[in-house]
Amino acid sequence: MAGTKCRSPNPDLVDRWIAAGYGQGDGACYKPFMYVRDVPSIGTSSMVKSRVTGRTHHYLSRQEFKVHLEAEYSRYTKNIREQYALLPLAETQQIASDLGVRHPTYPTTKTPTVMTTDLLLTLDRPSGEQLLAISVKLAKDLTPRNLEKLLIEKVYWNQRGVKWVLITEKEISTHRVNNLCFFELSLADDCVLSSPITPEVFSRRFEANCRQGLSFNAIMAKSTRELDLDVHTGHALLGQAVWSHQSRLDIEKDTLTHRGSVFLKEGA
Repeated sequence: MAGTKCRSPNPDLVDRWIAAGYGQGDGACYKPFMYVRDVPSIGTSSMVKSRVTGRTHHYLSRQEFKVHLEAEYSRYTKNIREQYALLPLAETQQIASDLGVRHPTYPTTKTPTVMTTDLLLTLDRPSGEQLLAISVKLAKDLTPRNLEKLLIEKVYWNQRGVKWVLITEKEISTHRVNNLCFFELSLADDCVLSSPITPEVFSRRFEANCRQGLSFNAIMAKSTRELDLDVHTGHALLGQAVWSHQSRLDIEKDTLTHRGSVFLKEGA
């Protein structure tokens, strides 16, 4: 049923999607309203296993994926829900009417679109749990029509007392996101579970071996040799240490490459 969302649905089919719980609920069983398979692929969609939620997340653009990595890395994130449906459908229609803008419809039909928020985060704050709704767009895509649809979304969340933010590429830290991508596969690498060395211990050895003029690969080779590990396991251990904030690697200063230099946080 979800695989037909890229077609031109009638209202009955949309009602069945809603009844099936797409884009609703919470926890590990949450189902996004749109899956990667639901839209024509143009090479920008992504699927990533989350250490926060324990499930695989589906992102329809590279920018959404980057924001997910930022959310995943944050110490405050307790839950991430992508493609969260703005329901009931009648509410977004009423908001559009009140604003005097046209509610979106599915292509080639008059069927009202179930609007979604790209990411809905649950954050652990000192004052308690807070929701943060995030829309992700490239700056070049902020056309008058897209701004109208974003306004509907903003009003929807404001009426619920939930903060809504718009993120473009200008708000994303390039080096940090690139480096989180560098270690992305470490998130779900089972070889770490069978390793006698913990991520934090491996990271300390890697940091101790950092020398000016040594590349990432050279430091990794030396560290894994000293701890009698294979390079794949070493990379996964270091990656998990970075994701868990147990490493002194500076992921803000420059983008890591296998043959490039490594920087450590000063004073850490």
